[in-house]
Amino acid sequence: MKVILKSEVDHLGLAGDLVDVADGYGRNYLLPRGLAIPATKGAMKEAEALIRSRKASEAKTLGAAEAARDALESRTLRIPARVDDRGSLYGSVSAQDVQRVLKERGHDIERKRIDLRGTIKEIGVYEVPVRIHPQISATVQVEVVDEEGRVTREGVADPEPVDETELLAQQALAAAAEYDDEEAEPEDAADTAVAGDTDTAAAGDADEATAADAGTDRG
Repeated sequence: MKVILKSEVDHLGLAGDLVDVADGYGRNYLLPRGLAIPATKGAMKEAEALIRSRKASEAKTLGAAEAARDALESRTLRIPARVDDRGSLYGSVSAQDVQRVLKERGHDIERKRIDLRGTIKEIGVYEVPVRIHPQISATVQVEVVDEEGRVTREGVADPEPVDETELLAQQALAAAAEYDDEEAEPEDAADTAVAGDTDTAAAGDADEATAADAGTDRG
């Protein structure tokens, strides 16, 4: 059956468009929801009015849509994700994820206008069409990356190079600390020996003094 759309319908058309749909889809979905009207001769005038209104509205927003397209295409949309060593995602990136990140960047775009077929399951750069206006679409560069930064499109990233100068400095400090510890041990032993000799001498003097006192008492 032929119907005239009263508003935009995904993958079908815009307000005022004359479209041919299955009878069941038209009678059970489009007509009951007020999305379309039967394409009678009288309805054709209404269709013309809908088209004029739509085009006037599109003309008013065309400039803003072009600016939005330029802004979207001027930068890459980076989405971090958990991945294995081969770059395969634990899960996937969907159009809903793209919509969320776009909103975080200040672009509030409906999910249905993001034309991501299926889902993204590996790290890499993808081109995602985004319809921001009936006459304007943007191609958004979406880059899916490892959230830990270990894995790239070339494979597992090499470990960061070691600064040899810094490594030698650390080894020198460790050697100096070990040398200081070794030097400290003999000095501690010598101090202990001297203290022992002093205690022994003091004890001997005390014994002599005691003996002298005892001799005086007997005299």
